[in-house]
Amino acid sequence: MPASKELRAIIDAIPPDFADPAADYLAVRAMFAPFHSRPVSKHLQVRLLEYGGVRCGDYALEAHSNHRVAFHCHGGAFVSTPLDEYHFYAEMIARHTDCRVVMPDYRLAPEHPYPAAHDDCFNAYCGLVESGVEPQNIVLIGESCGGSLAVGLLLRLRDAGLPMPACFVSLTGWFDLSVSEETGERGDPFLTPEWVRNRGRDYVAGKIALDDPRVSPAFADLTGLPPLYLQIGQFDTVGNGAARLAVNALRCGVEATMESWPGMIQGWHGLVNEQVPEAVAAWCRIRAYIVHNAG
Repeated sequence: MPASKELRAIIDAIPPDFADPAADYLAVRAMFAPFHSRPVSKHLQVRLLEYGGVRCGDYALEAHSNHRVAFHCHGGAFVSTPLDEYHFYAEMIARHTDCRVVMPDYRLAPEHPYPAAHDDCFNAYCGLVESGVEPQNIVLIGESCGGSLAVGLLLRLRDAGLPMPACFVSLTGWFDLSVSEETGERGDPFLTPEWVRNRGRDYVAGKIALDDPRVSPAFADLTGLPPLYLQIGQFDTVGNGAARLAVNALRCGVEATMESWPGMIQGWHGLVNEQVPEAVAAWCRIRAYIVHNAG
């Protein structure tokens, strides 16, 4: 299936050196900056709270039920996108899932390497539950590197015997920091394998290997996790890690649904505000999954 004209126009506007393997974390932050700090509508209530000692955004849209809560581990390759630049993404999730959204402002690498981001997501989730939100009404969402943070959170909850959310939704999640299996097709304008590995190196800071299950849950024992829903794109550089995660989950007796979207690239969900039809369709599928599985 060919990409829509809307998506094609966006891809064609991306410079060929966008994911330069030689870029350092400061260059990455500068590269991502134009995509963030988008305005939010007057209908979005934004509260900055602490859950579990972690600064979080708590977002609700007017005229939405907010019965379910989406706990979102955001992307940014571990080095970019602080919370104050990402309110717009929370509104996008709220609008297309009919959920209240909570997003932790986890610490960024390389200033705060592993396990800082993992600790922050875990503590924020636990604080949210302690605030009175029922776990069966929580859907965990992870976008790009937030996917590995989210599944790492599930593993830590399981090991601690703590209540887990109803389900997990992955938005082109990055589950293998080593990119051990590269896709055979080079169609992703946003990422290259070596650029991805370098961001993983920024995060682990030599403390553990990139394929350690603590940071690359594609290699972890996934027994006992809640249902997983993984959307990947045909040209997604990190898509093979998601495929490995799905197979691993099935072998461990975990319910896992994976969809590969023809012609799609890493992070196409974020283009829904540009009226890219493939992004609109993906969010429709996500909403249906959440309604079926959460609360």
